[in-house]
Amino acid sequence: MKHRIRMAWLGSCSVAFVLSASAQEAVDGITFDFGGDIRARYEFVDNFPDKGQATAGSAYSDYLRFRTRIWTRMEAGENFSTTLRLGNEFRAFRNTSNNSKQKFPDELFIDNLFVEWQDDTFGLKLGRQDIEKGAGRIIADGTPGDGSRSTFFDAAVLTWKFGEKSNVDFIGTWSHYRNELSVGHSHGNVYDMTKIRSGTPYSKMDEYGLMAYAEIRETEDLPFDVYWVWKGEESYRSTCGHYPSRNFHTVGMRVVPQITHWLAAEAEAAYQFGRVDSGFGFSSRNISAGMLYGGLSATGKDVDWTPSLTLATLYLSGDKDSYYQTYNGTTDSGWNPVFNRTTWFSEISSGMYDQYRWSNLIYPHVEASVEPVKNHKFSVQLGPMYAAAKDNGATGRRRGFFTQGKYAFPLPEIAGVKFGGTVVGELLDYGSYYDAEKSVATFVRLQLTAKF
Repeated sequence: MKHRIRMAWLGSCSVAFVLSASAQEAVDGITFDFGGDIRARYEFVDNFPDKGQATAGSAYSDYLRFRTRIWTRMEAGENFSTTLRLGNEFRAFRNTSNNSKQKFPDELFIDNLFVEWQDDTFGLKLGRQDIEKGAGRIIADGTPGDGSRSTFFDAAVLTWKFGEKSNVDFIGTWSHYRNELSVGHSHGNVYDMTKIRSGTPYSKMDEYGLMAYAEIRETEDLPFDVYWVWKGEESYRSTCGHYPSRNFHTVGMRVVPQITHWLAAEAEAAYQFGRVDSGFGFSSRNISAGMLYGGLSATGKDVDWTPSLTLATLYLSGDKDSYYQTYNGTTDSGWNPVFNRTTWFSEISSGMYDQYRWSNLIYPHVEASVEPVKNHKFSVQLGPMYAAAKDNGATGRRRGFFTQGKYAFPLPEIAGVKFGGTVVGELLDYGSYYDAEKSVATFVRLQLTAKF
């Protein structure tokens, strides 16, 4: 059944693409565009947290990774368009348990493939596409299992525009644990697109969801979003065991008021409820979890160097039982990041969790930035991190003190190709939550990009 559903979905996307293209051949004003980008990264990782545990090892690794993407887009008039994007990423590892994995040429895969139609009131986008809403805390990545290589959703999005500047997106999505639209093989590695923990070799967990996300922009100084997301996660297998399925709702609101010319705020609150199924040694249990974010930002828009300062706090509810353990009949109160299993704001911090499953975190922090020269931006983020609940056998709640520095800069444009770079450094000074062999975790990234 799953295979037939998958083939029907892929077939519908392909047929829609072809029919749209065929229909547009008879329309005047068809235009084509194409482009691409290359991202090269060197990353150094040392003493990272053990995923989903209250311990940290002392191992380090460093590696190079290269992501290439090319795309083409066809537009017919003002209403129809079709887009295809191909992607590839390969790596060169050092000092890891498997230095030969993901070697060149790895695999070529369809990263985006969608048809889009829109008029003044409605729009429809059908196929493989990237979707990010709001600040990305709920909806950002439909394929977390392959990291930042891709973020696509296989989805249908119906947009209704109302009022002067507002709209609501109705989204249906289904993510299969294997990407069937690829050519080639990844050496020594499989891309389990939805995994939380690695299986043998696949965890075999499909994810699906329905969403309604409204962006209300009628009042210029008080934009806000309201949303509802229903998500289902099928049961899955890891090398350590078998875990039951779950389905749950997330309802929330985000507001970003502009208080004065230089002062703005942001607040987002979300609540989750639903059920975890029984089976595999687990009892069925209710879900009741929450997320809160609050920040106040000051920006010197008319001041040299454009300085900015943000004071903020992020709260993700926790559960003493953790995601993989439960007492009979208890409520699961750990936050589920829904479709935001990404590296989010930190590589080290995302390393605390199995495949970016953010949860159980209290993070009051400061962010500051300056731009001494146009497009040369220096920023720093720092603050203490705490666990909302002691889980995984931790004796304390202080995860550690986190510091991140970043420098983003442009490079000279050559023959129409735009170049840029980024340097990122992170430190986490471990606290009482972790039993760590070394006291500090370190991450360094050097990144160069080319866009044409």
